[in-house]
Amino acid sequence: MGLFWFWLIIAGILVITEVVTLAFFAAFLALGAAGAAIAALLGLPALVDAVVFAAVGVGGIVVARPPLMRALGRRPGPLLRSGAEGMIGERAILQEPILGPDRPGHVKIAGELWPALTATGAAVPAGTPVVVRALRSATLIVEVDDPPSAQAPTA
Repeated sequence: MGLFWFWLIIAGILVITEVVTLAFFAAFLALGAAGAAIAALLGLPALVDAVVFAAVGVGGIVVARPPLMRALGRRPGPLLRSGAEGMIGERAILQEPILGPDRPGHVKIAGELWPALTATGAAVPAGTPVVVRALRSATLIVEVDDPPSAQAPTA
């Protein structure tokens, strides 16, 4: 009965890890630990418990995780981009104008001002809505964010 609780605690820790990371990795190990807990509850030897854990956990990661990630439209790897890379795709209002390729403006994202340029070096007036498209060193590369009503209709 002691191994049952061991595997159950391991499964719980792995579930918490999965909730924190959202990578669909620890979830399969948690299923393996749950399978090992059932094997332990049935009185099977500890070696069988470990084999069940490894087979279900690794099997799930290798077999089920890739199609699950594709179905959810996510690529394998970390879910969250960190630092300035996390700003790619963010919308903002240009606080200070972009005056040219070597004269950045500034956008405010997450309460902080960041230097911003366009990929073409075009001037953009302050107050213009923009979308962050890339990051070059500590400068955000933005493009003007056209509102949906201003975009050309598609046929």
